[in-house]
Amino acid sequence: MTVQRHDSPYPQVERTFTAVRASLPPANVAAFDAELEVITHAPVVSLAALDDFLSAWWRIATRAATDPADWQRMHREAEQLQSGARTAGPLASTLRS
Repeated sequence: MTVQRHDSPYPQVERTFTAVRASLPPANVAAFDAELEVITHAPVVSLAALDDFLSAWWRIATRAATDPADWQRMHREAEQLQSGARTAGPLASTLRS
């Protein structure tokens, strides 16, 4: 039996610092850089912390690359919730449909 390669319907983001950073939406790059700087400028650099950091940002980059419009919508809705411009829960117009 041989294994056949199936093309993924989602963009493939290589799990490297450079590839992940390049795949992030511009609004997320500064947060990526700031968090990486904190980890790498510690008196002792934790490899576990670097791995956790890369894993978390890789998931973000992959999700954002899969559906950029959905990623932007999610952030707009989060900002509306945080500012109080929108209440949590389903919208009334959605419930009527």
